[in-house]
Amino acid sequence: MAIFNYKKREISAKIVYYGPALCGKTTNVQHIHQKLNPRQRGELVSLATDADRTLFFDFLPIELENVGGFKTRFQIYTVPGQVYYNSTRKAVLTGVDGVIFVADSQISMEQENLESLNNLIENLKYYNRDVNQIPLILQYNRRDLDNIMTMEELDKLLNHHQLPSFAASAATGNGVLQPLTACCKQVLQDLKRKSLQTEQIASNKPGPSTSPAAPPAGNKSTEPGTQPQNLIENNALTTGNHPPFAVPQTDQPPTEMHSATGKPFKPEIAQVGKARLINPHTITLPLRLSTDADQRNLISVDITFSINDFCRADP
Repeated sequence: MAIFNYKKREISAKIVYYGPALCGKTTNVQHIHQKLNPRQRGELVSLATDADRTLFFDFLPIELENVGGFKTRFQIYTVPGQVYYNSTRKAVLTGVDGVIFVADSQISMEQENLESLNNLIENLKYYNRDVNQIPLILQYNRRDLDNIMTMEELDKLLNHHQLPSFAASAATGNGVLQPLTACCKQVLQDLKRKSLQTEQIASNKPGPSTSPAAPPAGNKSTEPGTQPQNLIENNALTTGNHPPFAVPQTDQPPTEMHSATGKPFKPEIAQVGKARLINPHTITLPLRLSTDADQRNLISVDITFSINDFCRADP
């Protein structure tokens, strides 16, 4: 989920490039990093272990409108594609706000594409996330090669929910900005929708529909060579002066009574998981909270900490 920095008035939203091995995820991220204005992007970081590596950088589109008075900084990640690195792929999906699934267009990669997409769905379920409830963009990569599937064949194989799909060649740079632009827009729309819902709940007003934003009408797949949309466009996403996602306060006490004390029950921590490193400055701690006195009903919650949250600026 998005991370808020109230001091800088920024929201950090996370986008992950997902797909099978050697499909072009790393090449995508490297190419995009080179194309972005150096004033708007951070350093390209490799989070490497002895066996695998994950690339990461963030960028701040300075010309994008804000959400509830907050600027939005996007953190861009790749994941290792090999099956035996699944634990790393799962960890990188922690708190994800949008996914770009990179499929290999080669005919020989049909099964690998399907397995990787199913793996994405399963790993999101680990965090109680529904793949249909988060922004998801399909990028059909390696269109510059021979013996590739048509766009229609790839849509029939992978795109059962009429998601936006784009043709690209990360090796040449054709079509790599369009999927990221589309994903950023969907993430911003999703943040705006949640912010409006929270404000309306706090005001005791009926909220908008919670269904995910519908994809563009017609869902025309885009072939490489067409002019990519500007990654930095104006989006009217201001939602007033209220902090987004502020938890509405209530004076109503819980109705369930604790069996031992006879006092109103409040959610308690039932289990603390192993902390996970998200990037060199951020860790996530998974918790399981009991919602009843007998700890029969549990919910999973991820708490993300940034080292910057604990650093005090010099006066």
